[in-house]
Amino acid sequence: MKKSSYTLLCAAVLVCAASCQKESLKGDGLVPVTTSASLPDTKVNIDGVSPKWQSGDRIAVFTTDGTLCPAFSTSDSGSQSATFSGSKPDGSTLGVAVYPYESAVSMSGSTVTISVPAEQDGSAATAVMAAPAGESFNFVNLLSVVKVSVPSSLNIRRIEILRDSPASGNATLNAGSMTLTVPSTGARSVAAVSSSAFSGDVYISMLPGNSKKLDMVLTNGSGKMVLISKDLTSVATAGRIKNLGSVPSSLSFSDVALIGSSTSAQSYSAATQPSKPQVTNGDFETWTLDGEHLPNNWNSFQTIETSGVVSVGAIFGSGPYDSSNRQVKRSSDKRPGSSGSYSCSIWSRKITRVIAQGNLTTGRIYASNVTATGTGNYNYTDQDGSATINKKSNPYHMEFAGRPDSLAIWVKFAPAGNDTQHPYAKVEVILHDKVDYKSGYNASDCTGGTHKIAEATDMNIANSNGKWKRLSVPFNYGYSTTPSFALINIATNAYPGGGSVNDYLYIDDLEMIYNLYNIKTDATGWATLCLGYDALIPSGVTVYYVDKVACGYASLVPVSAGSILPKNTAVLVKGSAGATYSFNGRAADLNGKSKASVSGNLLKGTLVDCSKPSGTCRVLSGQSTSALAAFGEFSGSTIKANTAWLTE
Repeated sequence: MKKSSYTLLCAAVLVCAASCQKESLKGDGLVPVTTSASLPDTKVNIDGVSPKWQSGDRIAVFTTDGTLCPAFSTSDSGSQSATFSGSKPDGSTLGVAVYPYESAVSMSGSTVTISVPAEQDGSAATAVMAAPAGESFNFVNLLSVVKVSVPSSLNIRRIEILRDSPASGNATLNAGSMTLTVPSTGARSVAAVSSSAFSGDVYISMLPGNSKKLDMVLTNGSGKMVLISKDLTSVATAGRIKNLGSVPSSLSFSDVALIGSSTSAQSYSAATQPSKPQVTNGDFETWTLDGEHLPNNWNSFQTIETSGVVSVGAIFGSGPYDSSNRQVKRSSDKRPGSSGSYSCSIWSRKITRVIAQGNLTTGRIYASNVTATGTGNYNYTDQDGSATINKKSNPYHMEFAGRPDSLAIWVKFAPAGNDTQHPYAKVEVILHDKVDYKSGYNASDCTGGTHKIAEATDMNIANSNGKWKRLSVPFNYGYSTTPSFALINIATNAYPGGGSVNDYLYIDDLEMIYNLYNIKTDATGWATLCLGYDALIPSGVTVYYVDKVACGYASLVPVSAGSILPKNTAVLVKGSAGATYSFNGRAADLNGKSKASVSGNLLKGTLVDCSKPSGTCRVLSGQSTSALAAFGEFSGSTIKANTAWLTE
């Protein structure tokens, strides 16, 4: 029943599942029969054009006992009523008829199973109709239909529709009442598919339902897609046609990811990360040297070195430095969220009219002057030296071969007085080569020069008003060589002799931060990523975020190559299969680069291992293909650090 371009309803060429019944009726026992068939004149016209039979149209006719007769066909054309000729078993009575012939799957009792395929051809040439038994067949439409007009310039090859009730599959027709029963569960999608570009009106038929919203996915000849949401009001009734209008010729097509079945595991393969050495005992959990008065791998006044002309007694005003004069102590006042038990506290005190600031170092304190600002006072790295405390060795240096981007440190500063001239505490990190590096107030007596590879210093740690604060102190690099040592100096005042008696500084969880993260893609070239710093998108990868989810697909929006990926932005990365890529956040490499704009991102990410969030949570799964990534509903418990998941 070819209908020209505006006839009847849409449905693609429907799959025939009745070949076995047709074979059983070949041969003797069949008698010829002729009947008339008319098309409905209401509800089913398209743009005012009524459907008409065409020569060669075929209908399926069941006998009243459920036998499918050989196809009835017509040679008439151009009218709503036509004569159909066929054959039936001798002595049988014609029952219900179905158009087209291929859509009638089977009949059992008074129930006919009708098939609506998930893939159709988009034409208006084959709509599913049925007619009750009688001397002639008066057909009624069974399905609902959508129509969309497509410009050929878009080269669209597939139009897929997803709704919130079954759209394709098998339904049952009661031959007596001519009512169609749609299953409550089943395929929610249906598509028009073509090997060449669609042009003009495309029709897609579907089972009647109660959907109020329609998601439509258009796929072009390059495999890229665009996701569109449409109102589906009034398409629930059989015979109704919903005209969705024209597809804009300016649509922007993109890559997509699949929404797959549930998965219990993330597709994640950790790459070998760059060397990321950390501060030894930077969490201040180990205190086995001097009880609670000195953390391991750190030094203070217990291990001070003095010159031959200045004694410890001259500096401190009382014999060799003993426990009563210590200015370091373990504290159970730890920073929020810490998994440890302790922090380190240092404080200032007055010695012979001089404010002696609390001083903690990974090197060694050296004093040759009783004046706080004297040129002979400094902290330094003693490459070979160590102290013996309670028969345990504690080095005067910290070996360190990393190139971090910043130092993260938690502090709580409580100055006791009101020194407005020198109100700040300090932290200083010097990365240097193999030299006994000196750092003190008088720069002329310190090392510096080419030996200092990088420095991270904060001389403005202010009163934190009783609260812990996390500081991020960036490193400034002068040379590209790899350090050998880190000299870390922490003091209750940034100025020697400054501050007041009993200024307290609490320190916890020093961490070297490395803005260089390597990811390794999975076997199909995909990975997810979320970083805590701005990072340059490397060459060789395409980075996407997700802005829509529909029809089992996630729309991927590419982020500009060579731009800066903003920190805390969750993305999907496509590269070569099993390859490693470095996302660099070092300031020198970001200079002159523009920051990418990401808007409406449905991907969420985490910087640490975390519990699966409530609600919909889809992770990159092993269901990926070589062409498309796949997100599966996550049934596991822990989302891995620096990865992303998909929400709706």
